[in-house]
Amino acid sequence: MKPFFSIVIPTLNEEKYLPKLLSDLYKQKEKGFEVIVTDSFSKDQTRKSIDLYKNNLVMDFILTRQKNVSAQRNYGAKKAQGDYLIFLDADARINSSFLEKVKKYINKKKGLLFLPYLMPDMEYKEYKPLFDLGNILVELSQSLPKRFSLGGSIIIERNFFNLIGGFNDELYLSEDHELIQRAGYWGVNLKFIKEARVYFSLRRMKKEGQIKFFYKYFIATARRLFSGEIKDRIFEYQMGGQLYEGVKFKKKEEFFEHYFHQIKDLFNNLLKD
Repeated sequence: MKPFFSIVIPTLNEEKYLPKLLSDLYKQKEKGFEVIVTDSFSKDQTRKSIDLYKNNLVMDFILTRQKNVSAQRNYGAKKAQGDYLIFLDADARINSSFLEKVKKYINKKKGLLFLPYLMPDMEYKEYKPLFDLGNILVELSQSLPKRFSLGGSIIIERNFFNLIGGFNDELYLSEDHELIQRAGYWGVNLKFIKEARVYFSLRRMKKEGQIKFFYKYFIATARRLFSGEIKDRIFEYQMGGQLYEGVKFKKKEEFFEHYFHQIKDLFNNLLKD
C-alpha cells in the first residue's frame, strides 16, 4: 500500500541520535509512512544502529557519497513513494501523535507546503519563549519579501517538491529558507501546523557555547536579508554526529544568561498585552 508520508533523514555518523528518532517513529499512532535514511558513508555504527527497527518500520537505508544535507535530502526524495515528504534531522525528536496531527491537518486544510512548530529539546525548556518568538517571526515573514523557515523540518507535497527542483545543494547555508522562498515564487504559501511539534536539538549550542551559536544565526540571517542566498563559507558549519564525540559541552555563559532572561521577560510581557 502506498504510504501517505515519506520521512527523509540525512545522516553522517549519527549512531547515537538516529535510533532515538527511529524510536519516536516506531511509536507513531499514524502508520501510513516509510522512512528513508540517506547516509553519506558514516564511519561509525549508524547503519548497524537501525537494526532494531528494520523489522518494525518500512525503511530504506541508502548510501550516497555526497556529504551535503541538501543533496542527501534530494536523493532521499527521489526514492520516496509517499504523497508528502517530511524532512527531519537525525537529532530531532517528535511525540507519538506527530504524524497523526500532520495528516489530520493536511486532510482538513489542504495545501502543498507546511511547517510544524519548532521547540527546544527537553533539556533546555527555558528556551521555549525564544523559540516561540522565532516561530512567530517566521510566520510573519511569509508576508514579507524575504521568507524564512524553521530549520530542515519541512513538510511538502512530493510532486511539488520535484517540480520546483528540491533543495538547492549549491548553497552553503539556509537551504531551507531558500526552498520556502522559491515555493512562494510559485504562488505556494506556507501553512503552520502548530499542533505538531518537532523538538530541535541544541547539541551544537552545547558544544560551541551560546554566544558563538547565536552569533552564527544572527550573521546568517543578516547576510541573507541584505546580500541574498548564502553560497560561500561565511563561517565553519559542519554536518555529522562525529563533531560531538568526546566533547565536553560548554556551560551557559552567565552574562549571556542575564540578557537571555531579559529577552524572555520582554517576550512574556508582549504576550500578555
